Amino acid sequence: MSQLLNDIRYAMRRLRKSPGFTLTVVITLALGIGANTAIFTLVQGILLRSLPVSNPAQLYRIGDTDNCCVNGGFVGENGDFDIFSYDLYLHLKKSAPEFEQLAAVQAGRSGWSVRRGNELGKPLQGEFVSGNFFSTLGLGAYAGRPLGENDDTPSSAPATVLSYRAWQTEFNADPTIVGATISINARPFTVVGIAPAGFFGDRVTDTPPDFWMPLQTEPYARGASSILHHETSNWLYPLGRVRPGTNIAALQAKLSAALRQWLSTLPAYTEHGGAAEIPKQHVAIVPGGGGIQSLQIETGNGLKMLMILSSVVLLIACANIANLMLARATSQRSELAVRMAMGAGRSRVICQILSESVLLSCLGGLAGLAVAYGGSHTILTLAFPDARNMPIDSSPSLRVLGFAFVVSLVTGILFGTAPAWLSSHAQPAEALRGINRSTRDRSSLPQKSLVVLQAALSVVLIAGAILMSRSLGNLEHQKFGVVTSNRYVMHFDPAGAGYTIERLPALYRQIEERFSTQPGVANVGMGSIARWKAITGVNASSCRAAPLRNPAINAVPPGTASATTSWIPLECR
Repeated sequence: MSQLLNDIRYAMRRLRKSPGFTLTVVITLALGIGANTAIFTLVQGILLRSLPVSNPAQLYRIGDTDNCCVNGGFVGENGDFDIFSYDLYLHLKKSAPEFEQLAAVQAGRSGWSVRRGNELGKPLQGEFVSGNFFSTLGLGAYAGRPLGENDDTPSSAPATVLSYRAWQTEFNADPTIVGATISINARPFTVVGIAPAGFFGDRVTDTPPDFWMPLQTEPYARGASSILHHETSNWLYPLGRVRPGTNIAALQAKLSAALRQWLSTLPAYTEHGGAAEIPKQHVAIVPGGGGIQSLQIETGNGLKMLMILSSVVLLIACANIANLMLARATSQRSELAVRMAMGAGRSRVICQILSESVLLSCLGGLAGLAVAYGGSHTILTLAFPDARNMPIDSSPSLRVLGFAFVVSLVTGILFGTAPAWLSSHAQPAEALRGINRSTRDRSSLPQKSLVVLQAALSVVLIAGAILMSRSLGNLEHQKFGVVTSNRYVMHFDPAGAGYTIERLPALYRQIEERFSTQPGVANVGMGSIARWKAITGVNASSCRAAPLRNPAINAVPPGTASATTSWIPLECR
C-alpha cells in the first residue's frame, strides 16, 4: 500500500506539471465513459429493472409480448395467446393451482378525470386490477390499506388506492385523503389507501398509474362501454406467484390445453373456420420479476444499439489517449532510461505509468458522471417528451456508479498498457548516446497502428450515425396520404364530465358548430380511436361505413391503434 500511495503521489505531481495534457485526457475520457454510463443508466433503469415488490424472482407472467390494449379473436401471432378476457383469466386461474396467487392487470392504460369535492378535475391515469393484485405482489400500503379480495365483488363499494407519487403531487400529501371520497369520471370512489413509496405499478412506463381500481368496478366506472363480461374482449395480463418447485414447462403445457378447451366452447372462435386455428393456440409462461415488459420490448433493441455505439466511442477515446501517452513517453524516454540506469526496475516503471493512466481514467470517470447524468436525462426527455412521473431516475444508482468505476479502471489499464510496456524497454546506454536525437523511433509502429484503429472505428461510427439519421429523417417525413400542415388536434373527455353515450351525438354537433364559427377555422372534423368497436362491443355492421376519401392511405402514423379500411360514423359507436 505504501508503494501504491507513492506511485499515486508521483503520478499526481507529473499530471500537475502537464495541465494541458491532463485536461485533454480527462475531457476525452469524460465523454467516452460518460456516454457509456448514461446508456447503462437507462439499461439498468429499463431492461434490468425488477419490480419493487417482495421476492420478484417468484413472479411469472402468462404471455410474453406487449399485445395491447383490447383485442378480439385469436390475438397473438403464430397462436401465441398473450392477452385475455376476464372470463378466460378466471378459467386459467381455476386451472392452475400451481400459482399461489394469480392476479390480472389491465393491458392498456386509461385516462380519467379525477376531482375531490368542488376542485377542478385532474387528468390522471388509472388501472383496473384484480382484488388480489397487491397481495400477489406482497405489498402493503403506505397509509390506509391496499385493495383486497373483498373490494373486487359486484356488491362491494367502489374503492381505489392512490399511488404515493400521485398523493404527493396531485393531492398535496393530504393525510385526510384516506377514507375520503373522490370523483372518477363523475363516479364516487372511496380512497382506501396509498401505495408504498417507490411502487410504480406492474410495469415500467412513461405514464405509470396514479390509482388502481378493482376489476368489478369497471362496469360501474365505464357504464355502457364496459367490457368486463365480454367473453371475446381480451384486455387483461395475468401475473402470478408460482409455488416453489413448479415445473414451468409442464405448467405452460397445462395452461395451453386449458386455453384450447375454453376457446372450443365459444362460437366466436369456432365459427367461420376458426375451429382449425384453435389447436395452434398456446400460452408462454415467462419470468415476471420485471413486470409486464412492454417498454423493455419496445426499447430493448434501441438501447443495445446505443450501448454498442457508445462502446465504440470509448474505444476511440482509448486509442486517442494511448497515442497521447505514447508521444509523451517518447519525449520522456531519456528520463526513464536514466532512472533505469540508476536502479529502477522494469516492474516499477510499468506500475508508475499504469498508476498514472488509472488515475487519469478515474478522474475522467468522475467527470463522466456529470456527462452521464445530463446525457441520460436528455435521452429520456427526447424519447418520452410527454412522460409524467416516469419511474426511471436519471441519477446514477450504486450499480451505475460501480459500472462507471469498473469501466474507468479497465479503460485506464487498456490505454496505459502499451505506453508502459514500451517505456519499460528503454535502454540506459541509448540515453547516454542521445537517443532523442535519433531519427529512428520504435514507438512509431504502435502509434501508427492506433491511428489506423481510430480511423477505422471513426468511419464505422460516422457511417452508423449517418444511416440512423437518414432513417429517422425518412420516418419523420413519411407520407401517409393526408395533409398535415395547418391541422391541429384537440383531445377532450366527455366521459370525465359525466356525459353518457346517449348525450354524446348532441354534444359532438354542438362542438362542431361552435368551432366552425371561430375566426380562422376552415373545417372541423371529429373522430374517436380506431378500436372503438372492440372497446364498446357494439356491432358496427348495422351502421353504414364511409369509404376512405383518399385511397392512397394505406398506413397510419406511429402511435395510432391500427390501420383501417373504412370510417365508421360516430353515431354508430
